[in-house]
Parts: sequence; structure tokens; C-alpha cells
Amino acid sequence: MGILVRGDRVTVAAMGYLVICVIAGIALIGFSLYQRSRLRASENWVPSTATIAKAELLTSNTNDSVEYRISVVYEYAANGITYTGQRIGFGSRSYLRKKRAQAELERYPVSGTVVAYFNPEKPEEAVLVREAPSNILYLVMGICLLGLAVAIVIWTAIRAAH
Repeated sequence: MGILVRGDRVTVAAMGYLVICVIAGIALIGFSLYQRSRLRASENWVPSTATIAKAELLTSNTNDSVEYRISVVYEYAANGITYTGQRIGFGSRSYLRKKRAQAELERYPVSGTVVAYFNPEKPEEAVLVREAPSNILYLVMGICLLGLAVAIVIWTAIRAAH
């Protein structure tokens, strides 16, 4: 990729980096804002007692790491109808450390009761926790990528001026 500016022209590489940073930055910020709107909407969801039917720790192996995920199935009543839910929260429940995954799994013992929050407009939509743990990370990463895009524009403008 080498030099990004040649003479008065910005090379394809600089434009490529710029486009990638802008698209990825906007996508991450957009996803973060979407998650935030879902969190806000869930503040009005109705609490209901839920019974844990199944809870397990799932393992995914990649080439150089292991990812641990929590899988929970629970039953709750909404408007006199029993529903089955599987969503814990609005974000991914994956961990790199088994100990952390097991600690969360312990919050959901089989046959235990917890509070589920269901959407009064769509009672089949429910969560056990009204949070999105990685939401701020997506926002920060998106802002950083847009900042990098601005830096690329400034750097190429300075290089083109010399």
C-alpha cells in the first residue's frame, strides 16, 4: 500500500481506508444507537415471574481461542398465556473466560424463578436482563473509526499540499 499520496492525487489505498473507516464507524454507531433505543423501550416492559426450564454453558472453539456462551430457556406468563423465552438480554452473552460464564450461568438455576420482562405489545418478546453489555464499546469503536477517517482526510490534504 505504501505511500497514500502521489503528487496532487490521493491513492486508491487512502480512499479505501477512508471508505472502510466511515462505513464501519457509521455501522457501529448505528448499531449502538439501535441497542440503546431497544433498552429505552424495554423500560416500559412488564415484569413477570419466569421459571428456568433449561440453562447450559456452550463452548465454541476457534483456531486459537475458546468462547463460552450462556443458553437459557424460561417460561413466563403474559396476559394469561404461557410463553417460552430464550433471550437473556439485548446483547451477546459470550465470554472468553469460563469462570465469568459460569458465574452468570449460576444466576439461572434450572427450576429456579427469575423476573422476565415482556413487551406488552408483543408478549412473545421477553428478556431476563434489560441491558446490553457491549453497547458503549460499539459506540466508542464507531467514534474512533470516524476520527480515524477524519485523520486520513487531514493527513492526505497535508501531504497533497507539500
